[in-house]
Amino acid sequence: MLQSILSNLSIILLMHLIIQALKNYRKRLPNMLYLFLLVMTVSASVITMFYLPIEFEGYRVDLRMIPLIFLAYFGNWRLTLPILLIVSVWRVLIGGVGTIPGILFGLIGPTLLTLAVYKNNKFSSSYLDKILLLTACWFISDFPIIFIIPNGLEIFKSIFILRYTSLLGAASVLYYFVLLERKRYNLNNQLEFIAWHDSLTKLLNRNKFFEIVEEKRKATNENHYLSMVDLDYFKKLNDTYGHVVGDQILSEIGSIYKNYENEYVKVGRYGGEEFIIYQGHTNFDQAVQCLESIQKEIRTTPFYIDEDLSTYVTVSIGIAELKKDMNLQEAVKLADQNLYIAKEKGRDKIEASEVHTKRISITIGAE
Repeated sequence: MLQSILSNLSIILLMHLIIQALKNYRKRLPNMLYLFLLVMTVSASVITMFYLPIEFEGYRVDLRMIPLIFLAYFGNWRLTLPILLIVSVWRVLIGGVGTIPGILFGLIGPTLLTLAVYKNNKFSSSYLDKILLLTACWFISDFPIIFIIPNGLEIFKSIFILRYTSLLGAASVLYYFVLLERKRYNLNNQLEFIAWHDSLTKLLNRNKFFEIVEEKRKATNENHYLSMVDLDYFKKLNDTYGHVVGDQILSEIGSIYKNYENEYVKVGRYGGEEFIIYQGHTNFDQAVQCLESIQKEIRTTPFYIDEDLSTYVTVSIGIAELKKDMNLQEAVKLADQNLYIAKEKGRDKIEASEVHTKRISITIGAE
């Protein structure tokens, strides 16, 4: 009996290992293939346990409900229900005594209960509630024994302690490994965020920004634009109010930029008070309109020095077209040249030019 319990537990842990491996390679796999492999992994694990039953006083059970419960709790119904259907059909094909009760009470009942109670994983985070859920699932699965088979009450009395403890023990071991993996995943995400973002503004740092831009320009033939943005008179602001206030303003401006980010707009901190904006899947007029909105919001936002004192800042912007065959640094250089012209023309302006040897200057004045 102990060997059978350990065999079921080994299958569950192997399933967990394969799922984590799939998650590690998720970015390299097409989404549909990833979901298919996930469904097949869990289904195969449950089905394998059909053939490795645990015998209690001549009565055969297994730990099939544990993968389904965990998937329902940590996953969602779109994954859980197809797996439930696959393993139920397989159990019907196996046939034998207790097929229908096994499906209804050993598979469907516990799974649907978990989906109903822990929908979106917002019911509770306490261990006690998780134990109560597992207890309810065990009860749904085993209590019908009393009414379905001869001498059911005697069998239930003789097996319920070992049966319940084996379920609780296996679930606890799996839950422990799931928590370890989630902690590792969260820590990895935190380290990636630190490595890819500027610590003050929480915007992309220069290296990660350029990496993302290169990926996006290779993925589409749509128009691309790069803009260099610089805070006007930032040195004077630092000299007047101090670098702490200057950093606070940079941080708040970073928050403004983030409101405009989406799949086609990315913002990075280039250095100091300079920022760089990528705009893709847009035309020139739309790109300029977005920049004007950013410029206007910054211009009209009060930045508080303290409770009674606030100041306003403006930005100058230089925009350049990033053509598909153009070197990224060349576009940055052209945008920076336009930024310099915008500052020479009085600041708080957007300066644009076509990316050719012969420059065509278009100055867009502040409102």
